[in-house]
Amino acid sequence: MLSSIRFDDCAFARFFAVMLVSCLSPIAICAKATAQNACTAAGIDANCCAQVCAINPLCCSTAWDANCGATLVSIGCICNGAIPINSHTVAIDTTTATRDLNLAGLCDPGPFGDDTLHNYTVFSWTPPDSGRYTLSTCGLANFDTRIALLAGCASPTVLGCNDDGDGCSAFTSILSVDVIGGHQHYIIVGGYSEADIGVGTLSIESLQVQLALEGAHKWEVAAGGNGHWYVKYAVGSGANWSDIAAKAQNLGATLACANTASENRLIGSLSVATGAGTTVALGLYQDLASARYLEPAGGWKWTDGTAVSFNSWSAGEPNNGGASANEHFGQISANSTGAFWSDNADNAAWTHAIFEFGPKGLPQPATPPSNDESSAPIALEIGQFNVVSLVGATSSADALGCGAPLFYDRWYSFTPPNNASYDIAACGNGFDASVVVYNQATRSVVGCSAGQCTTSVSVVAGTSYLIRIGSPDGTRIGLPTLFVYQTPVVASRDAISVNFVGGASDNGSDGDFCVDTAIFPAGADGLGTLHWTNIVGPNSTAAAAYATAGKGDAPTALLDGHGLATTTAINFAVNNPWRIVSYPTDDTGRMRRGYLDSNGLTSITVSASAIPYQRYSAVVYFVGETADRLGSVSVNASAPIYFKTDSIPGGVFNPLVRATATSAPTATRASFAVFTGLTGSTCAMRLFENGPNLGFQGFQIVQETTPCLADLNADARVNAQDLATLLGGWGTTAGDLNGDATTNALDLAFMLSSWGACP
Repeated sequence: MLSSIRFDDCAFARFFAVMLVSCLSPIAICAKATAQNACTAAGIDANCCAQVCAINPLCCSTAWDANCGATLVSIGCICNGAIPINSHTVAIDTTTATRDLNLAGLCDPGPFGDDTLHNYTVFSWTPPDSGRYTLSTCGLANFDTRIALLAGCASPTVLGCNDDGDGCSAFTSILSVDVIGGHQHYIIVGGYSEADIGVGTLSIESLQVQLALEGAHKWEVAAGGNGHWYVKYAVGSGANWSDIAAKAQNLGATLACANTASENRLIGSLSVATGAGTTVALGLYQDLASARYLEPAGGWKWTDGTAVSFNSWSAGEPNNGGASANEHFGQISANSTGAFWSDNADNAAWTHAIFEFGPKGLPQPATPPSNDESSAPIALEIGQFNVVSLVGATSSADALGCGAPLFYDRWYSFTPPNNASYDIAACGNGFDASVVVYNQATRSVVGCSAGQCTTSVSVVAGTSYLIRIGSPDGTRIGLPTLFVYQTPVVASRDAISVNFVGGASDNGSDGDFCVDTAIFPAGADGLGTLHWTNIVGPNSTAAAAYATAGKGDAPTALLDGHGLATTTAINFAVNNPWRIVSYPTDDTGRMRRGYLDSNGLTSITVSASAIPYQRYSAVVYFVGETADRLGSVSVNASAPIYFKTDSIPGGVFNPLVRATATSAPTATRASFAVFTGLTGSTCAMRLFENGPNLGFQGFQIVQETTPCLADLNADARVNAQDLATLLGGWGTTAGDLNGDATTNALDLAFMLSSWGACP
C-alpha cells in the first residue's frame, strides 16, 4: 500500500509519518516535494532544515512547532545566522524574526508565560576576559523582551536567561552571568509572546564597568590616593558579613579598608549615597584568634591584612553590645561631621557594602559619544524624533547650570526658520531626561526644563541654539526621545478634558503610573487643550478615594484648559478599568493610555454634570482590545455614531481618526466622535458594545463660542430690535437662544444679560 502513494498525496503520507519517523522513501519524497517550506518559512537556514527534516519530516511537510524547535536545538542549529558583536552595544530588530526557542526544562526566564523566546534574533559574542557580565535590554527596547545566553549551540549549554529585569520599564530584561574569556558565546534576544516584536539596543558590560556606570569613585594617585576604585554595593536579603566579604572576593575586590583619614572620608561619602536607614559593611573585623584580641577594642584588622593604624570609632564604640555580645564586624556611617565606625554582628541586617578594587579592577567607561561636549553638537532637524543614548557620555563640567543637576549629557543644535516659541521635549521610552537650551554664540541660557522633560523657549529666526540633554538623577539606562517643534496653538482653553488612566487590575490600583497631564495641547485636531483630569478606578466613588490617596484626580471640580477648577463632576461605573502598556512620547498618545472596559456590560455611560458652558461640543475617545471591533456612541440620547476600533501598537498610537458613520455597515476604523451644538448643564455620553471589550478612553466638553448669540439681527448690538424679535417668537423656536427648542423666560434672561454692544 505504501508503494502506491502519489507524490501529491501528502496528507496520507503525514498520517503514517506520525508513526514512522524514518526515511521511508514515499514520505521522504513527499517532504521533499513541499520544498521544506514549513521549516524555511519559519526563517531557519536551509542546511539546518535539511538536518531537522531528516529526523522529523513533519517539521517540513506539516508545520513548525515546539518539537521541531527542540530538534533544532539538539543538532546545534539555533545559532545559525548569528550577528557578531564587536562592541558593548548592538542594535536589536526582531520585527522580521520568525524563529522561537523553547527553553522548557533548560532555563526558566521568569514566573510569567511559557519558557520560550519568541521571534528571536541571535548574536555571537566572545568576551575578552573571564568574569561576570551584564547583558541588558533594560529600558533600551520598545517591546517585552527575553534574553538567554548559550556557551554553544547545543541545549545543555544554556548559561542563563531572563524575562523581566528588576526595575526595568516595559518588561525589558537584565541577565548577569559568569563567562569564560576568549570563548564564543551566543546571545538570544526574543519576545515574551508572538506579539512581542520590536527594536532596541542590547548592552553588554562587565560587572566592573557596570559598577563604574553606577557611581564608582577612583582615588587618584595625583590626589594623594592609591589609584583604587571604591563602589557602593547593594547586598541581598539575609546576607551576613562573611557572605559579603566572599562576594567581594569573587568579584575581584575586597571590602573597603580605611587606612587614612582621606580614604575614610571617601568611603564615608559612598556610604552616604546608600541613603537613610542603611547598614553598610566595610572591611573591618575582629580577629578572635589574635594575640591582641580583647573585648571590645582588641584584635581589630582590615581584610587586606593590615592592622588598624588609623581609627574613626563613633563615641562609645566598639562596645560589643547586643544581646549576644558578638559584635565582631565593622560598620560605617557618615554625616556632616565625618565618617564613623561601629561594631556589629555577623548576621546584622546588612543592606550595603563598600567594595574596593585594585588599580586595574575597574576599566574606564565606554568611549564618549562624538557630541559629548558643546564644541561638537549634532544638528537636529526640527519636527523629527531623535532617540538619545546616554551610555558613555560624561558630565560636562563647564556648562552653565539652571538650578537642577544634569548628568551624562550630550549636545545638539538647531536653527529655527522663524521668530516663534518652540518646545523641546526629552520624554519617553521609560526615561525622561532634562534639557537646557543656550544661545550658541553667547552661551547664555534661554530655556531650562529644571528637572522636567520639556521646556519652551522664544527663539529668533536664523540664530543657532544649543540643547544639552542629560539625566536629572544620575541614571542612564534608557533611550529618551529628543523632539524640537514649534509650540502648537492651543485650540481651546475653554474645555473640560478627562482621560481614564485605568489600572492593571479591575481596581485600578496601579493607575498612578499612568497619570499624565498634557504638556502641549492634547486631543483631536482643532480640539486639543491643556490640563487633562486623570481619573483612576472603576467608578466615581473609587476615583475619589484614589485621588485622596494621591493616585489620579478627583471626579469633581474638573479642571478647564486654563487649569482652573470648574463646578463640573462626572459619574460612571464599570467592571474593569485597564491600562495600556505603552510609552508614547506625545501627550495625545499619553492621554490615551487607559480606558474603561465594557467587559460584562452592553454599554458604558459617563455623565458630566454642572457644565458651565451655554453651548458646547462633546468629543468622545474610544478604543478596543483588538482592531475592528464594532461599537457606537451617542450623547444625550442622540442618534448613534458607529465605528470600528483601531489597533493598539506597542509603542506609539496611530493618529486619531474621527468616526462619522451613521450605520453599522458603513463603520470604519476610528478613535473619536464629535457631537456639536449641545446645551444644558448635563451631558450623558454612552458607548455601546456591539463587539466585546470596547473601551471609553476619555472625553472633552469644549465650549462653542458664538459671539453675541443674542444679536438676532446681526447689527453688532443687543438692543430693542432683538428684544422685539425674541418676544415675537415667544413659544416657538424663532428666539431660542439656549437650544431647548422654545423661546421662553430663559432666553429672555440671557438676552438681557447680553444687553449692549457686542464684545
